[in-house]
Amino acid sequence: MILWAQADLHIADIRFGRLQPGERFSYRAPAGLFLISASGEARIEAGSLRHSSLAAPVVHAGKGSEMRIDASPQGYEYFLFLYKAVLPTVLPGELGDPEQALRDFHSCYLVPAGAESYWRNIAGQIYQLWQEKHPLSRLDAKQQFYSFVSLLLKELEQREGRAEQPKQAEANLVDTAVRYMEAHYSELWTLASLAERLGTSPRQLQRGFKTRFGHSPMEHLISIRLEQAKLLLSKNELPISRIAEEVGYSDTYYFSRLFKKYMSLSPRSYRQIGLQEHRPSNEACRISPTFPSQTVIVPFGEDRYHQGGSALQAFQALLSLTLACTSGFAYMDAAGKLLVPHLRGVLELERQPQRIAVLDYQYADQLLALGIVPVGSAMCTIEIGGLPADLQKPLGRIADLGKKEQPDLWALAALEPDLIVCTSFQEEHYTDISAIAPTVMLDRNEDWRLSLLRFGELVGRTWQSLEQIDAYNAKLEGLRRRIGNGRIRNEGAPETVALIRPRDGGIRLHSERHRTARLLYDDLGLALPSLASQQQGTSSLIPLQELSQLSADRLFILTDNTNREQIRQCQESQVWRQMSAVRAGQVRHFHTALWTGYYGPLAMSRVVDEIAEALLPSR
Repeated sequence: MILWAQADLHIADIRFGRLQPGERFSYRAPAGLFLISASGEARIEAGSLRHSSLAAPVVHAGKGSEMRIDASPQGYEYFLFLYKAVLPTVLPGELGDPEQALRDFHSCYLVPAGAESYWRNIAGQIYQLWQEKHPLSRLDAKQQFYSFVSLLLKELEQREGRAEQPKQAEANLVDTAVRYMEAHYSELWTLASLAERLGTSPRQLQRGFKTRFGHSPMEHLISIRLEQAKLLLSKNELPISRIAEEVGYSDTYYFSRLFKKYMSLSPRSYRQIGLQEHRPSNEACRISPTFPSQTVIVPFGEDRYHQGGSALQAFQALLSLTLACTSGFAYMDAAGKLLVPHLRGVLELERQPQRIAVLDYQYADQLLALGIVPVGSAMCTIEIGGLPADLQKPLGRIADLGKKEQPDLWALAALEPDLIVCTSFQEEHYTDISAIAPTVMLDRNEDWRLSLLRFGELVGRTWQSLEQIDAYNAKLEGLRRRIGNGRIRNEGAPETVALIRPRDGGIRLHSERHRTARLLYDDLGLALPSLASQQQGTSSLIPLQELSQLSADRLFILTDNTNREQIRQCQESQVWRQMSAVRAGQVRHFHTALWTGYYGPLAMSRVVDEIAEALLPSR
């Protein structure tokens, strides 16, 4: 702001541009510029920034910056403000770091979503004044440009101020979102469109819901819709197709499968038995206590699948698979086409996919377990030492598609996949991704056993997925029995185990909602420390000082190359040394990538082994 106040501004040009659907525009900024979205949608790259125009309606690029704009199938229109800022030779003394201030001034940055129509309107007014070419109109345009910059800086300052109190702002945002969903549940929503309507970004909205509820905004919308569907089913005789439309689903078949997945009854059965207040026990019919299991029908002739282990283990494995509902799997229609239900609807494929690209590396684990090597995968950004050999070795043969938070779409397109698997992490990129190849979106926090069954049905390897699940469940049951038979107790109470990850200047404490922590607390029945049980989301970041309140008998620490120095500093603190688990020598370190990244049968089987070694070292 100091430099903007000191700068002598000259407008070089003000332009209006239009890109046809799918058209690409590459540009090296000849001067400083502002790009303001007018209509449509595009994928924009400016320097190191990569984002959707819906997430950032205003983009600044410094002179010489490379820009690339890829229009969506809807096309894209924009305003371009080109300017030259002459800064004083002697920079103001109040700048703490003049060199950094200059770099920031000429850098690429953006204004997040929230006031799109305002920026569009003011840009249109400046453009009209500039087009008149009269000296007074040009002067008015320059005056308006100063106002534009001033308002933009105020907006950024206000957002920075709001960021200083993120918890309250996040809570207010989630409350507003929930009220809006409840009032407009029947409308066709995506994460991006909902975030735009609420004046926030998809990432911020996603983070708020994960913190508050432990699930995504779209999962919350599903729960609202299904609660409304239950009311309609119990109070009137509307056809199922009409009820589906009333709650926002145009596809009756997809609605019925979704309803059965979450309610363990089809809509018709729910109505027939009159369960107006029916709330089924989810724990009674799940692979794990957090996610519903699926009925799996093995076709005749698939005699290669055999239950292993004891009769009791076989029964438990089959029961966990066959209780509850059948929704969510790929299936063939009468015309022989493969239909794949997912979070964005039902995808229709002409044949089973052969070249699969995954934008979350947990699915690389799951596909490799089925004997399928993905053509490309998003990669883990931390070191991957400690992974099982049957997982780590094939990773070198898989094309690198960047980070899951920011996948490399150019590399993805070059692979020419016939199926892309993404999650809500890529919600804001979904339009661009699905334009490359057929795309399915899965819940990344779904129990891996359920996801593995999806893949097994999708690629025709159901029996392999069943074998993997049966082997894992047998190992899990064996460890659970050993823990139960010889469980060490602390003064008569169950021994507590805390799962933590020092990072970002604090301690990430995982609750039972976290997908790996569920293995500890739900699947193996270990005791959760009271401080962790108070968390609303999958985890929370607590300061080091609060560790004194943790009171855990054992500490499981997730360690990697990004937090070793922070762990060392923690271990040197007085708070750390006074913890009961530390004094008792009950601290174990585990690799972050193995425990939280590659979430599938290969990695999780190793995790179970490591838990056994930690809890029962002499048994």
